Amino acid sequence: MLSELTVRNFALIDRLDLAFGPGFNVLTGETGAGKSILVGAVGLLSGGRASSDVIRDGSDEAEVSAVFRLQDPGAFEARFEEFGLPAGDEVLVRRVISRSGRNRVFVNGAPTTLAVLSLLGETLLSISGQHEHQQLLDPDHQLLLLDRFGALIPDRRRMAEAHGRWADLTERLKTLERRVRTEEEKAELAEFQMKEIEAAGLAQGEDEALEQERTLIRNAARIFESVQGGHERLYGASGSVTEVLDAIRRDLEQAAGLDERLKAPAAQIEEAYHQLVDAARTLEDHLDKLTFDPARQEEIEERLVLLQRLKKKYGPSLEEVMTFGQRAAEALDALADLKREREQAAVQTARAETEARKLAGELTKRREEAAERLAGAVTQELRPLGMPHLNFEVRFAPRSESAPPGPTGWDALEFWVAPNKGEELKPLARIASGGELSRTLLGFKVLLAGREGVQTLIFDEVDAGIGGGVAGVIGRKLKDLSAFHQVLCITHLPQIAAFAGRHHQVFKEVRGERTVTDIRPLMEKERVEEIARMLGGPNFSARALDAAQEMVARADETAKT
Repeated sequence: MLSELTVRNFALIDRLDLAFGPGFNVLTGETGAGKSILVGAVGLLSGGRASSDVIRDGSDEAEVSAVFRLQDPGAFEARFEEFGLPAGDEVLVRRVISRSGRNRVFVNGAPTTLAVLSLLGETLLSISGQHEHQQLLDPDHQLLLLDRFGALIPDRRRMAEAHGRWADLTERLKTLERRVRTEEEKAELAEFQMKEIEAAGLAQGEDEALEQERTLIRNAARIFESVQGGHERLYGASGSVTEVLDAIRRDLEQAAGLDERLKAPAAQIEEAYHQLVDAARTLEDHLDKLTFDPARQEEIEERLVLLQRLKKKYGPSLEEVMTFGQRAAEALDALADLKREREQAAVQTARAETEARKLAGELTKRREEAAERLAGAVTQELRPLGMPHLNFEVRFAPRSESAPPGPTGWDALEFWVAPNKGEELKPLARIASGGELSRTLLGFKVLLAGREGVQTLIFDEVDAGIGGGVAGVIGRKLKDLSAFHQVLCITHLPQIAAFAGRHHQVFKEVRGERTVTDIRPLMEKERVEEIARMLGGPNFSARALDAAQEMVARADETAKT
C-alpha cells in the first residue's frame, strides 16, 4: 500500500507531502490544477522514464519518494535478496532527476538501477492510464488476462518452464549435432592415422636399435678382419704375443726364485698374460657370432624407411609418432562418447517435447473452459457501465498441434466486442473508444480483484466519456475493488468521488511570484463542499450542497449493501 508520497521540485509542484490510507482514495480538482502532474510523479516510482524537463524552473533536481507498506513482507524477501536490497516491512523508493543527467534510484536507502525498480514496481503499483489501455489491446496481454481470470498462472508458469527445458535441450542437441558433424569430418583422417601407426607395431627406441644393427651389418667384413687379425696376433699364430709373453713369464718365474726383487714384475707379466689370453678368447667368441645376412640388412633398411616416413608425417621422434597415434585413438573414443551423449540428448529432448506438448494441450483445454466463463463475466460487468447491449467473446486463432508450442502454449486469442445493439462482433482493438477501454479495463480489474499481486491500483482516466448513473456504478465498483487493493482514483465525477473513503483535493495557486500545484486531504465537511463544487461549479448553491450531502450519504449506504 502506498502510505506516504513526497514530491520536490517536480513541474509545478514545489514541495508536497501526502499520506494515503487503505481502501478507496480519490483525488479531485479543477481542470488544469495538476492532477496529471501528480500521476506523472507517481509513475516514476514504478520505473517510468523521466527527462530533465520535469524539473521545476530554478531547481537543479527533482525528487519523488514514497513509502509502501507491505501486506506480506515475506513474499518480497526472495526478490529483495535477488536484487541485493535490504528487506523490511516497508519499501522506501526514491527517484532523483538531475539536470546534469545523473539520475539516481534508491530502494530502502540502497542505490539500484531503473531496471530493478521497474521489476519491483510491477508488484507495488499499477497505473491504469493510456499505457495500460494500450496493453488491453495487445492479444498477448489479453491471453494473460484470461489466464489470470481462470487461475491458470501456475499452469502458464509450468508451461513456460517446460518450454524452457525443451528449448535448452533442443539447443544442446543442436550443439552436439554440430560437434559430431565437425568431429566426423576429422574422424576419417584420424582413423587412417591411428591404423597406420598401429599397423607399424612401433616399439620405443626401436629406430635407434635398428640404426646400430644396420651399422654393424654394413661393416661386418671389416670388423671380421680386425677381430680375426687381432686374435691371430694375440693367440692363434706362431710367435703370437701370448706365446712370447708366456716364455717371458716362465723365465721370470724361475729368476724370481733366485732374486726376490723380480717377483713384482714377474707378477705383473703373469697378470698381463692371463688378461691377454682372456681377450683372445673373447675375440674368438665374437668371431663365431659375427654373421652377414643380406636378407636381414634389407629388412632393416625397409623398416628404417617406414619409421622415417612416419616420423616425417607425425613427429620428429618415434615417441612423438606413438603419442600422435594415441591421440588419434583418443579422438575416436571421444567421438564415440560424443555420439552417445548426442543420443542421450535426443532422448531427453524428445521427452521434454512430449511434456511441453502435453502441458500445452491441457492448458488449451482449461483456457477454452475459462474463456466461456470470462465472456459471461465481462458481459455482466460491463453492461451496467453504460454498455447495456454489449456482447463479448474470446476467440482463439486457428492452430496446428503439429506446430511446436511456445512459452505460453499453442494459444493465440483476441477479445471480440460488440458494444451496441445490432453491431457485429469485432476485435476490441478496432472498435473501442477511450471511454469503452477505460470501462473494459475497470471491468477486468474487478474480475481479477484479489488475483493480481499488485497492492496499489491507480485509475487516471476511468471516467472518460461517461456520466450520470453509469458514474455511480463505476464508483461502486471502485469501492468494491478497494476491498482487495488500495485504490487511488483521479476523477472529475462527483458520483465516483462520493464513494471514496479518503478524499484529496488538487489545487493550483500563486505563492509569491510562482504558480504551484499542491494537494490537501479533505475533512468530511470539506469533502461534501468539494463534491458540491463538482456538481455546481466554484460558486455552488445551497441546493448543490444538499445534493452533494445526499450523494455522499447514498454512496455510503450503497457501499454497505
